[in-house]
Amino acid sequence: MKIKRMAIMLTASVVVFGGVLGFVQFKQMMIKQYFATMPKPVIPVTVEPAKAEQWRDSVQAVGTLAAVNGVDISASNSGLVTDIAFQSGQPVKKGQMLLRLDSDVEKASLRSAQAEADLARISANRQRQLVRSDAVSQAAVDKAEAELKVKEAQVASLRAQIDKKQVHAPFDGVLGVRKVDLGQFIQSGEAIVNLQDLSVMLADFSLSQRDLELASVGRPIRMTTDSWPGQVFDGNIAAIEPKVDSKTGMVLAQARFPNAEGKLRPGMFARIEILRDTTAEVVTVPVEAVSYNLHGDAVFIVEDGAEGPQAARQVVQLGERKDGRVVILKGLHAGAQVVTTGQLKLEHGSKVQVAGTDPLKQAAKAE
Repeated sequence: MKIKRMAIMLTASVVVFGGVLGFVQFKQMMIKQYFATMPKPVIPVTVEPAKAEQWRDSVQAVGTLAAVNGVDISASNSGLVTDIAFQSGQPVKKGQMLLRLDSDVEKASLRSAQAEADLARISANRQRQLVRSDAVSQAAVDKAEAELKVKEAQVASLRAQIDKKQVHAPFDGVLGVRKVDLGQFIQSGEAIVNLQDLSVMLADFSLSQRDLELASVGRPIRMTTDSWPGQVFDGNIAAIEPKVDSKTGMVLAQARFPNAEGKLRPGMFARIEILRDTTAEVVTVPVEAVSYNLHGDAVFIVEDGAEGPQAARQVVQLGERKDGRVVILKGLHAGAQVVTTGQLKLEHGSKVQVAGTDPLKQAAKAE
């Protein structure tokens, strides 16, 4: 009896587990069938034809901007600040007085030295008169004149010290932020304010020795910066280092760029472009049309498929980039309809709808 009951339970268990397993397999089969027969989604995209252009090749470099004149202004003597004659960010002219230090002690010493010099001058004049009547020797006259020169030198030295108590702008430019306060005691060489001449900017950059043919003084070059996207600054090469760095094979060069509008500032990073003399016909596409991948860069193009327009992934070889476009060296011909937006959702063979077209007309055309 127990054996019969156990057999019935085992049989029931097999039936139940078999039914569950069969249901799971049936469910998976139906899911696969659903996805196999599910229509592919139509992805909206925008396209632009690949262009054949006359492209002027160039050499690219990265540089750092510096003012044609720039310095941290400081006093050559120590002293107490008694007058500040400038404001932060103020434009100044060469020779304009910026700051004055206390010079009372030097002025008092100057008055004493001036009195001694006057006395020495009177004494020297008297000795010159007496020597004519042989009342004194020529040696006494020479001594008096030497003492006069010493006193006059002391006066000149004190005047120079008083002059150095005033700080003047060494060239035309724009001041930075003031770094001292009224009544502050500053040491010799301590920075007072930064002064930059922004009328002309210098860009230091490096070129490979392979491009030395382009490195000639006076050659026109172009520059762009992140601070002013889309704006191109024109300049020329001003100087070239005569020595090639044996470790890197690079040559240091410097370019000059007029900066009448004051848009360029020292310390900016800049992209330098030196144009070659020759041009070539190339195929270009917008930079945003390229999908970058470790296995190869590619673009999606729109082709006519059996069910309407569809996307095809095309592996390409890229060349130089400039002004928002990139050269296609291999893998694409001029006139191909390249997807510019929407490619992130695409895969090879995806159905697409081009923006600005009627999907019904697309379907009718496909039929």
